[in-house]
This record gives sequence, C-alpha cells and structure tokens, in this order.
Amino acid sequence: MTDDILERARTLSGYDGVSRIRQAQDHDWVLSLVPRAPRTLLDLGCGTGALLGAALDRWPDTVRAVGVDGSAHRVREAGARLAGRAELLTGDLLSLPALDDRFDVAFMTSVLHWLHPDEERAFAWIATHLAPGGAFVLTTHHPVTDGAGFGGEDVVARDALRLLDAPAHLSGIVPMGVRARPVAGVRALLERHFTVEESYERTVPVRAEGAGQYRDFHAATFGTYFSRLLPDDRQTDFFDAVGRAAAARTAEHGEVYRITVRAWRAVRRPR
Repeated sequence: MTDDILERARTLSGYDGVSRIRQAQDHDWVLSLVPRAPRTLLDLGCGTGALLGAALDRWPDTVRAVGVDGSAHRVREAGARLAGRAELLTGDLLSLPALDDRFDVAFMTSVLHWLHPDEERAFAWIATHLAPGGAFVLTTHHPVTDGAGFGGEDVVARDALRLLDAPAHLSGIVPMGVRARPVAGVRALLERHFTVEESYERTVPVRAEGAGQYRDFHAATFGTYFSRLLPDDRQTDFFDAVGRAAAARTAEHGEVYRITVRAWRAVRRPR
C-alpha cells in the first residue's frame, strides 16, 4: 500500500475512527464508577477527548475539565472534538508539572501499561491532585500470556513479522505480561497512595471488521512500538502484515484475541 499509514503511526492519528475496537467500549463502565457528579475532572492520557466528552455530556454542570496526553496530534484532535469545553495539555504523564487545582475525579484509561516500570510516579502525582473525597478511576489490561510473558498485541506483531519472513522473537519489546502487571501487582502499587474502593473486571474479545481496520487500529494505538523492529523501508509492510495477521486469527478463532480489562476506583490514603 502507498498511503500514509507510517506517518499516522508516528503521530498516533486516526484513533477516533477505530477506538470502538477497544477503548470506547469501556466509557460507560468507567463513568458509572464515579460516585457523584464531579465539579472538576481530569483525564490523564485523554487521547482524542472521547471520554472527556462523554463525561461532560453526563455532567453538564462540571466547572473545570482538564485533559493531558503525550501526543500533540491527539491533543489537537481532542481540541476539535471538545470545542473549548476542556483545557487540554500536551505532556509526559511521568513528568507532569503541578496544577493549580484539586480534582473531584481523575481518570486514566488504557494507559497504565505504557508507564511501566514507573507507574508509581504517576500515582503519586495523581494522589496530590485529588480533592478531599476525590476518586481515581482507571482501567488496566491483563491479557492471556505465554511463558515468556507475551500476549495481546504481542502475538499479532509476532505473526506479522513471520508473514514478512522477519525474526519474530520481539527482541527489545517489553512483553505485555510485564508491562501490564498482574492484578495483584497493580493493586500493590495503588495501595501505596490510595485505598481501593471497588474493582471489577470483564473479559472482552478484540475484533475488527477487516484487515484494513485492524491495521489502522494498530497504527493509531501502538504507533511504531512494534514496527520499529524493522528498517524504515519495511515498516509500511509491517502494518499491512498486522492487518493480515489479525484477519487470519479472526478466521481461525472468531476474534483477534481476548483481553481482561479491570476497572478500579480508589481514593487517596489519609496522610
């Protein structure tokens, strides 16, 4: 293919069009964990602003909403979606500056595995930015993994490399089973700063309508994290192979893979 898939992967653009494959499925679930209508809310890893928009629609009396994301392109997309209803910042979630407010709710969805091994740094920052009685609501991913810890998107990337007759050992990739941490490991990190009030999980199939849609989903979600295993002149081929690999897995299993998503609500521990 000769389209701009590699550039889209580099900028993490196009996520709105494919988010229903995974993250958008969790929005209502996440919002239902908020115990009361917030006046102030914060979304860390806000992406294109879909969760923020849903939150503001649900709680129209919100007086301040802030979203932060590491992708400048996604922040621009969020700005277009939210049309001034939220303050949007581009920033590394592991080195955020202090904000001049404390929030009734802070969200972090489908993000934590990207912060490994420094998740606690983000948790400490969030704890200092919650208002008294404020809630931290997050989701974590826990895929089925093999003995080496590879699972979820790792297996699709490995299949894609095989289709290209490239080494499929994923050298240099931190396995999803390591990045995602087991549930007990996430809980232990949370409990250094928070009390976990509620925690629920559900297992969901990851499906796409075709190879092209999954190719776009992979590019917009994982960027060049996996494609960088190949030289620049083969990376476009890698994304095409990801689509073909996902289509093959769907033909064989009825889905690309399954993943367990856990939603948590926590409050700051007394100091």
